[in-house]
Parts: sequence; structure tokens; C-alpha cells
Amino acid sequence: SDPYVKVSLLCDGRRLKKKKTTIKKNTLNPTYNEAIIFDIPPENMDQVSLLISVMDYDRVGHNEIIGVCRVGVNAEGLGRDHWNEMLAYPRKPIAHWHPLVEVK
Repeated sequence: SDPYVKVSLLCDGRRLKKKKTTIKKNTLNPTYNEAIIFDIPPENMDQVSLLISVMDYDRVGHNEIIGVCRVGVNAEGLGRDHWNEMLAYPRKPIAHWHPLVEVK
């Protein structure tokens, strides 16, 4: 597998921006020590969410989605809790593990 992570900034279900990590070649246990930063005005923080997709890079054909998770105001469970914790402590890195779910 050649995984990478794609993070999409969503507002009202529309993708505003996206950013990607580097591709980690030939591994099933990648580690990403990369910062992905979106500049969001404070007044818009309650309208956006992040869709985090773990992808398998394919040089020929389409990249496959391994799994996704959502973090933000529209997320459920841990994704919403993580978002609220980030809002409570601005400019401080807040780390959590998130399970991936399959895309239907």
C-alpha cells in the first residue's frame, strides 16, 4: 500500500479547500508528522468541518479510499468532541486517535 492523507475543509457540505500529506510508499502502518493548516476566520469556525480521507495512491488508475473520518461541528461522537476541545484551546495542538469508517 502507498497511503497518504487528504484533508478537505467543508462548509455546508461543499469543499472549500483540500490539502494532502506526502505518500508513504510500501507500508501498512504509516506515520505522518505533518501539519495541515487552514486559515479560517473565527466567526466561521461553527460552520466548517474537516473530512479526513486516508487514500491508497495508485500510479495507474484511480486512488482508492481506505477510510474516512470527520471532525467538526457536523461530526458525531469523537469527531465533535475533538472539534470542541480544539475550539476551547485555540492555537494549542490537540491530538486524538480516530477510527476510520468505510465510504458507502
